[in-house]
Amino acid sequence: MENITYQPQPPGLHIQPLPPRKPSTAWKAVKWIGFLVVVLICVASVFFNVILSAGLVGISGGAAAPERVIERHISGPSGMSAASRVAVITVEGVITGTEDTGPSRWILAQIKRAREDKKVRAVLLDVDSPGGGITASDVAYNRILDLKKANKKVIVLMRDLAASGAYYISAPADEIFAHPTTLTGSIGVVIYGFTIEGLFQKIGVESVVYKSGPYKDILSPYRPATEEEKKMLQGITDQMFSRFKDIVAQGRKLTPEETDAVSTGAIFTAQEAKDRKLIDQIGYYEDAVAAARSAAGGAGVEVVKYERPPTLADILFSSQTDASKDLQAELARLIAERKPGLYYIWPGP
Repeated sequence: MENITYQPQPPGLHIQPLPPRKPSTAWKAVKWIGFLVVVLICVASVFFNVILSAGLVGISGGAAAPERVIERHISGPSGMSAASRVAVITVEGVITGTEDTGPSRWILAQIKRAREDKKVRAVLLDVDSPGGGITASDVAYNRILDLKKANKKVIVLMRDLAASGAYYISAPADEIFAHPTTLTGSIGVVIYGFTIEGLFQKIGVESVVYKSGPYKDILSPYRPATEEEKKMLQGITDQMFSRFKDIVAQGRKLTPEETDAVSTGAIFTAQEAKDRKLIDQIGYYEDAVAAARSAAGGAGVEVVKYERPPTLADILFSSQTDASKDLQAELARLIAERKPGLYYIWPGP
């Protein structure tokens, strides 16, 4: 191996290090673009979460501003040239909440608009719902009776599903149409409850409750119901069921025997419902609109549909997708089914 001898540098000779390379203009641009992308992603994430949170509050029945209703012209003469009007009111999803909270506020806002419009002579309820809470369904039913008291005809069109509470609010209609593929009925009441006592026992957890009375923790998930509690809950269910049956009998003019025959909680096809006098006609949207126009006076009738004004999310994202609507409906159903209480609802698949 060759030996290399270090040779000292002559005096006065110094090696200067190379100056650092300055980043190119292109590299600076790339870094700035990357920084801006990260900032935009963070802002978009915060914005999206705010919108999503607001949407979930609406689904779960949180407080919100009163519903605004706008009209979309469907057919017939418009404006001052119309002698009378038909208002199409949409009833979709699980019926829960009140005038100020939950999905019901949209239903009630539409009914209120139709009741206050003196030109509206008939209302077409466009129904696609599994039902909902007993109070929410009863409030909507009562508002529909107010329409009839104001001499406005009520026509119902049932879409895919008009079950339980959705049938409850349809019963007083002057005429009920159902699509050939509609499922309806499910006349009855249900109380949801569950117990996780077995799970607690498996993992060694014990629930300790101090209560002011023997029934204070009724429907508690931490223990099974006692026989006394079962009798109490069944008694309440029977009372609400009796009211439901009375409303069906009055609205459809059924005998006690006919009412009992349809009040088993069973779901019926359109033809089965017609055979049992739960509906009047099997038809389509155009047929229901024609019936509503005739009820409103025939000639010179304008048909309008009530809609929500576009929200900020609608403006930013063009429109709500069908998948998003399906997700909201499913979330509303799950929330209703897990919330203790009495329901006029078909649990469905």
